[in-house]
Amino acid sequence: MYNYSNLCDYEFEILCKDIMQKKLGKPLQIFARGRDGGIDITDDTVKKNVVIQVKHYIKSKYADLLSSLKKEVAKVVELAPDEYYVCCAVELTVANKTEIYGMFSEYMEDSGNILSLNDIDEFLQDPENEDIVRKHYKLWLESTGVLGDIYNRDIFIDCETLLYDIENEQKEFVETTAYRQCIDILEQDRLLMILGMPGTGKTLTTKMLALYYAASGYRIVYTTNGDLQSIKKALSTDKDSKEIILLDDCLGQYYFRMKDTQENELMSLVKYILMHKNKKLIMNSRVTIFQQAKETYIDLHSFIESEKIKLQFIDMSMMIVEDKGRIFKNHLYFRNIPSDYYAQIVKDHNYRKIVNHRNYTPRIVDYVTRVQNYKRVGNSEYCDFIMRCLDTPMEIWNDEFNNRLQPEDRIFLTSLFSLTDVSVEEDVLHRVFNARIASLSSIDTTKNVWFGVLTRMEGTFVKIIAHNGVREIGVLNPSVNDFLKHHLDGNELEVNEIKKKSTEYRQIVRGFGPDMKDVMLAGNALSYNYGDDREKYAVILTYICELGICNDAYRDIVGEFVRKLPFFYYEKKINTFTILPMLFREPIAGYYDSYELISAETFARLLMKMNFDDFCILQDGLNENRINLHSKMNIDFFVSQLDRAIRGYIDECDREEYYMEYDMYELFNDNMIFNGEYQEVDVDKVVKIVTERVQEDIYEYIMDKLSVFPRSISDKIDISSYDVWVDSSEIDQYVDETLADPGERDIYDYYDDVESYSGRLSGMDELDLIFVE
Repeated sequence: MYNYSNLCDYEFEILCKDIMQKKLGKPLQIFARGRDGGIDITDDTVKKNVVIQVKHYIKSKYADLLSSLKKEVAKVVELAPDEYYVCCAVELTVANKTEIYGMFSEYMEDSGNILSLNDIDEFLQDPENEDIVRKHYKLWLESTGVLGDIYNRDIFIDCETLLYDIENEQKEFVETTAYRQCIDILEQDRLLMILGMPGTGKTLTTKMLALYYAASGYRIVYTTNGDLQSIKKALSTDKDSKEIILLDDCLGQYYFRMKDTQENELMSLVKYILMHKNKKLIMNSRVTIFQQAKETYIDLHSFIESEKIKLQFIDMSMMIVEDKGRIFKNHLYFRNIPSDYYAQIVKDHNYRKIVNHRNYTPRIVDYVTRVQNYKRVGNSEYCDFIMRCLDTPMEIWNDEFNNRLQPEDRIFLTSLFSLTDVSVEEDVLHRVFNARIASLSSIDTTKNVWFGVLTRMEGTFVKIIAHNGVREIGVLNPSVNDFLKHHLDGNELEVNEIKKKSTEYRQIVRGFGPDMKDVMLAGNALSYNYGDDREKYAVILTYICELGICNDAYRDIVGEFVRKLPFFYYEKKINTFTILPMLFREPIAGYYDSYELISAETFARLLMKMNFDDFCILQDGLNENRINLHSKMNIDFFVSQLDRAIRGYIDECDREEYYMEYDMYELFNDNMIFNGEYQEVDVDKVVKIVTERVQEDIYEYIMDKLSVFPRSISDKIDISSYDVWVDSSEIDQYVDETLADPGERDIYDYYDDVESYSGRLSGMDELDLIFVE
């Protein structure tokens, strides 16, 4: 049986309308309760030939249902419909149906006019009625079993972060017009950018799209670290496998910092998606950050505005009133808002001014329906409380932070912000927190302060996630970060206090620690904690080399690095091969004895791990610093490893990176043939030209890179263009797909008009239907 408990009363009513509409073969519409005179659904607003009464009563007793139906008898007699039906979410026995039929027998053909939960489920289980199930997202989603599967198989990367509290979130999710547009755009164009202001539901919509595609057999690739290279590497080597990539808060400060080559990587990723019909890409971004990124990065602006590739945008802030109302109702219903509080929402149609408020967002709805928040006010003040939150959204957190938290709670939150915008390991935050409270006489450290703070903060300001077996702590939603940034921007004293007590390098990076140059010159860099040894080596050794620092405090780390020569990359520009040549430059080499400490055996082990790009980076550095490191090795061994690396590059390099940059339309125009009736592209010739061009480009790239090596090495590399193999069938497929490209579409091609979810109602009538009981 489907899980009907995930449908609120309004959603169940819509489901019953769809079922009866199909059963009776005629269009139906819903009346707002309070105006219906005993009608929930009818065929005609004037004649009322068919009247259908819907009773949700999920998990209620039959006696409750019967009592409610007895109140309907007089109304039905007054209406005198030709046909009267009852639909309910209660499992009924034969005796139950017989009793109900006896009450309405004059207007029913037989007891078949009474649809119990069993009857509804039997109807929906019929494959012929799958269209109704799919229309109701929550029923369909649970029927796929994806909510169970996601914890048992490899669907997501960083799934703990993505799916935090997903079972509750999906109950509150509303299949909005924007969501349906997202599905259509992804099906048509495979690329989607969801734009909106903070709190408009971008992330939740992205999550629900992920679940939709996971249930449809897609593997989801999602990550919070912003490394686009890692994302591409995480994609299946099978280019035909169904995969969808999620970039949450793309372009924004909470996802990744666009610098150096990252904007090119994003464009490369988009091109990769366009190349493979079974791949899809969802990005979301704040409108302001998106506009700023377009203005800052010329290539990105040109790419987005390109006539060849046009992304589709949905502004989540342009939400229709019915969707806003359904989101609000779902939160009220599934968070079990007490009836006396709910009565205030319905009173004088207060829901209308809430839903239509200029500052309405799903995030504020989330806040005002949390029990710890609304319980602070009495039921008679509930609507005033909601309106205050809508009038001054920032005050939601300001009042909480300044007037309701303990001093140690505030230290906890600002310490968290000093470390991350996303989430951080619990032990790291615990260490920073302890460093800040250790010398504060106002806090009783004889108690387990940490446990008390964490208990109070979880579920109000922060969430705790088990990420790859490690507990991480992050803010409950991005608006907390917005507030904390605002709070600290205006509080220089607290910022300085955080800096004085900082213990982590990541605090220095985020501006909550001293200047790293000063730390290095003072010889204090090793007193800070780093993410791992890779980060420690990269940061400290780079500063040593760039500033020419000669300090006894760093002898051990220089010696440790040179003796081990660990293989690592850090933030794209820093790696083993950029650092190593600089350590052999004076005065660094003389002070730390770095050149003497390296052994031929250690260097040989490093060479065996290196790819062609590693060799080239290392040689560039040696040339720049005028260092001859080849005396530390057997030249023949070096040549053999370089040759291995070159052939590895030939085997593994992505041919797409080459032929995707070619102007295919120019090639098409230059290679047309007459087939006897009309001009067409000579596909075989184009494929041959592209194949040869890719082969030559790869060879030229290798030869250009080899020119940085001494002739004594490069002359020993025996590589020709014939060693470069290119799969012409892959290029043939690319040419065919490019020729078959249907061109651009606009979002308005899909949706010229928006139909009300319930049928013919719209605007305020729809809100009345949703809220009035």
